Amino acid sequence: MHSLSTTTTSNHAFRFHFVKGLLTALIVLFGLGVFFFFIFNSGINANTRASFTGMITGDAHRPFVTRVFLPWLTRGITALFPASVHEAAKTLATSSDFMGSLLGEYNAPSDFALEALISLGLQLLCVQGFAFAFRGLFRKVYKTPALISELTTLVVLLGLAPMLFLGYLYDLPNLFLSTLGLYCIAAKLKRCYFLVLALAVLNKETAIVLAVPAILLFWDLQYPSFKKVSFGTLAQLGIFLTLRVPVSLLYRNNPGGFFEAHLADHIEMFRDYPVIGIISILIAAGMILLVFHKWRQKPAVAVLGAAPGLLLLVLFMFGGIAFEIRVFYEVYAAGFLCIISTLMARKMPLETSLPTMQEWLASMPVFLAGR
Repeated sequence: MHSLSTTTTSNHAFRFHFVKGLLTALIVLFGLGVFFFFIFNSGINANTRASFTGMITGDAHRPFVTRVFLPWLTRGITALFPASVHEAAKTLATSSDFMGSLLGEYNAPSDFALEALISLGLQLLCVQGFAFAFRGLFRKVYKTPALISELTTLVVLLGLAPMLFLGYLYDLPNLFLSTLGLYCIAAKLKRCYFLVLALAVLNKETAIVLAVPAILLFWDLQYPSFKKVSFGTLAQLGIFLTLRVPVSLLYRNNPGGFFEAHLADHIEMFRDYPVIGIISILIAAGMILLVFHKWRQKPAVAVLGAAPGLLLLVLFMFGGIAFEIRVFYEVYAAGFLCIISTLMARKMPLETSLPTMQEWLASMPVFLAGR
């Protein structure tokens, strides 16, 4: 009897690990699919003001050229290779139909073949990094049966599809680093968070919105300290200014500006395509409702992480091109956590192991009294 029980338990464990391994392999494959879909459909590097060559050499227009994380990392890795490797990469780009097609879609010239290949490798790592960072984040935020986190990760990868039709060099790193930063917040990894924040703001200045959910890193639910929260907030602001100001000064003479106005484009779109405009408004309203429905009962890290999306929406209206929903990568993971909670509320309510917004707000009087 004991032997039979042991065998049954062993079979269950084998099946569980087999299914888990299969789902993990599917996550990797889905991530690969997202990567190729992005490269072949986003028109990445097609904008002549933010061309691949211009971003790598530092000659692109502002504000694009100031988003330096991936270009600088690419240049640093490229510098490690001898001239023979550069020539081999160039030969591969001109002799291989697949590589030629890939670099063509990436809008990278053959003279920058090695830089392009390294950049593409980093883009792929960012997609896979996002997937596994989200899986870890989901596990930290919600208490769910085994394998739910893997299935949810597959769905979150599929959910990226509408955002992948327009892209820039820094988009996938933005998605990855923002999600990784949110994971560090949920896992209470302060040092790792500061490092991720530094990389994220080097990649794109709007990543500073991570400072909103990061307030939880310095918040003791029982005895919240105004001093600690202020220190954490100022430390993040210091990181932002220390990195962004020198980069802005470095490229101050490049053409362009710190902000591109596109409000007129949105007005023109609504005037020329009113039906599409109304549908866009309804979709946006629906998304906001799904994110913030019963927000007090949702995990604070998810709601605070998604809340800056309202600010990004305003910035999108004034500075984003119509239908350019890629501008919401910073809040995608947090927003998805909120939406999945709303959708699952009736049939399988998701329990959280982290403080809810209601619990966080309940500690606010103690925090304010401590000032």
